[in-house]
Amino acid sequence: LYLAFFTAGILYHLTGLVAGTVVKNKRWAFLVSMAVVFLLYTVIPQLANFGLVYFKYLTIYPVFEDAQPYLISRTAGAALKALQNLLPSASFFNLDLPQIVFTLISQAALILTMIMMLWRRWRRNESHLLGKAWATGLFAWIQLVLLGNALPLIEPGYLFPSRSFMRMTQRFQMDGWNPDPSEAVAMVFVFGAVTLSLIWIMTIMITPNAERRLRGWRRARKLGQKRLSPVSDPATGFPWVLAMVVMGAGGWFVFAKAVVEAHWFPGQILRPEAMAAFSLVIATGGLGFHALLEGKGGRATGLGAIFIGVVPVMVGTIIAIIGDRFAAPAIWLFGISPAAAPLLASSVASPLTDLPNDVYRAIPRAFWFWQGVGILVTLRLLASLHGTLRDTAKKAAVEAPAGASNEQNDFSPNTTTPHLADTTARFPNVDS
Repeated sequence: LYLAFFTAGILYHLTGLVAGTVVKNKRWAFLVSMAVVFLLYTVIPQLANFGLVYFKYLTIYPVFEDAQPYLISRTAGAALKALQNLLPSASFFNLDLPQIVFTLISQAALILTMIMMLWRRWRRNESHLLGKAWATGLFAWIQLVLLGNALPLIEPGYLFPSRSFMRMTQRFQMDGWNPDPSEAVAMVFVFGAVTLSLIWIMTIMITPNAERRLRGWRRARKLGQKRLSPVSDPATGFPWVLAMVVMGAGGWFVFAKAVVEAHWFPGQILRPEAMAAFSLVIATGGLGFHALLEGKGGRATGLGAIFIGVVPVMVGTIIAIIGDRFAAPAIWLFGISPAAAPLLASSVASPLTDLPNDVYRAIPRAFWFWQGVGILVTLRLLASLHGTLRDTAKKAAVEAPAGASNEQNDFSPNTTTPHLADTTARFPNVDS
């Protein structure tokens, strides 16, 4: 328990250091670090109730619950230990690990990542928080542990929200319990939404702005390099975002198939178009966001996030509250937002039959229509980004020879400076 306290303290201390490094204002850095720690202990652990068990191991809760029988009286501790034996241990695929072991592994991964962030920024202030390879590896690690924790808990039913709620209310006798199909849709939605959010966060960390990209190309040309190193900060993040998109769509599909086709839902199968739906959501949301951020800049991306991501959801929610007859138009408004796309994709992959007819028909129509629009917009943004990258390389190629020539004239030891040449001409007998 004390070891978990120690590692958690290091993790949250590093959270404050990273916040202070990124946010220059001291007051805002303090508020951001406190907000992150608050979320780590309140909101994020609740994702464990929707299938993302990994996030609760970023806190000391699992270790505290495991050690709690030894912190109280012997009689009460024995009773609590008997109840804990009914609960699963920390599972990673087919491995059953002690709570403390998996907690230390989970927190150590984030501790190393934050140390890397600080080292990069302290070494060079304009560096990205994470390198492209590290960010992609971190995303792959999170996807792996999310699946490794969740999949073993599906068959015994411990993963479903209703079972978690019954455990919290101390109702351990659950004979005849069965999860509701809506729980499966909710869990698939949460997994997809978290995956897409992680891609956005990693994309922000590894995407260079226009000035940084141009300076990188100038330096490469002066050094005689024909292209940027793909792992360098000025290089485009497209290949790395594409790799995260492929991993995210694959992980989402594996999780959804395991949940929907579990023995708890006899006769239920994941629809054949599920992989296409998940891939489109992750591709248009991930690649479109990256192309907009790298090609148009942070301001355009912020405006797009507000007017495309937030406003349709707000307006659709208001319309849906007015009455049931406006539910179908609200679905079409929700479909505009990439943030709501995982929910529609989950409903398409495993539709609920108890929905009203107009909503049941509107969900797939709105989803495929807006995903088609998303494909066109993403392709247009990627084409624009390709042109921007090409123009930047050409501009650096034109500027590099002049810069290299000036650098040689200014610093070459075999070249006489203008001031020294003028002095020699006026005073030929003076020993220079």
